[in-house]
Amino acid sequence: MRALIFSVVLCFVLPVSVLAQSWHEPARGSLERSQIMNALRPVIEWRLGAPVEFVVYELRSTGEQAFASLAPQRPGGARIDIREAPIVRYWGDDASYYEEVGGIDVIAFLIREGDQWSVVDQSIGATDVWFASEPYCAVFSQLLFDYCPLN
Repeated sequence: MRALIFSVVLCFVLPVSVLAQSWHEPARGSLERSQIMNALRPVIEWRLGAPVEFVVYELRSTGEQAFASLAPQRPGGARIDIREAPIVRYWGDDASYYEEVGGIDVIAFLIREGDQWSVVDQSIGATDVWFASEPYCAVFSQLLFDYCPLN
């Protein structure tokens, strides 16, 4: 009986633990981390203005896919004035949304093609877990297993 219970528990725990170990956090100063940040930087600078550096909340990589949760800032830790950012000045986004509700945190998904990382989707100031659904849960399942509902 104990063997049966152990087998049943193992069936549920093993898949989650295998998925949990299928990604890593690229180490600070590593080539991979630098490549991911450098791929994302121009996309975010296009919307928030240059220069931008990131405080990393969460960075997950399988080596071929990456998920990033970041706080953009000016070099040295200076705050980005959203009222002066292109996303507000030129594109007409409402600065009060970013100041009062969403902030300017970044969520991004990247894929690696050869030796280059490319941003496939990103958001600034999201107030929900917009990526915890399809197609993200299917395409980035190794990175998002703990965000997505079990099927």
